[in-house]
Amino acid sequence: MTEELLLPGGTPSGAVTALLADMALTTSVIASLPNLRGVATISMTVDHHGVPPRRGALLSTATAEPYADGRPQHASGVVRDEDSRLVATVSGWFLAAPADAVAVERVGLVREPPAAHLHDLLNVPAGPTFTLQARDALSNALGSLHGGIGALAAQLAAAAALPPGWLPLTTTFAYLRPTPREGAVRVAGTVVRQGRRTALARSSISDADDRTLVTATLVAAAP
Repeated sequence: MTEELLLPGGTPSGAVTALLADMALTTSVIASLPNLRGVATISMTVDHHGVPPRRGALLSTATAEPYADGRPQHASGVVRDEDSRLVATVSGWFLAAPADAVAVERVGLVREPPAAHLHDLLNVPAGPTFTLQARDALSNALGSLHGGIGALAAQLAAAAALPPGWLPLTTTFAYLRPTPREGAVRVAGTVVRQGRRTALARSSISDADDRTLVTATLVAAAP
């Protein structure tokens, strides 16, 4: 957990768990494929058993169901800290997709200096509504923004709509359309209901034509 994976002030966020969850689950699906392809996230659920630690490593383990004639595949796993404490259980549905030749050549080539914090990494302001500028460092071999970055941004927006200190319980994501590899998208979060003990917030990522690309629903507990 480096500074660029923490919120300003060094506070850990469940949004990083969502980022790692997508990376772990898609990697397990890719490993199950008969040949190297890209993987598109269809939906993902993250059950948060705790927030990530301020320091130390997060470790993920995931397993995908066998590849079956191009049909959606289910994958599941866990995220733990380096002391083996459970941080999250994760699962989702994924679809093998052709990798883009040009995008494959660009993956891993971009090198950027370390960010000061998580918002600096995404180059967005704090708050429930912001514009995210896609770029190569945040993108994948399919020629689109990485699904984990979409989850990271969507959960940040949903969490920011709630008062500070609320703890994530479950976040569900639905990926409706590919998020562009280049250009800007709008990320917006709002509170649906806030009670004394639990709350529900939603967020969405939309493109310049106001088409919804990703949705997230966050259930949280009072601090």
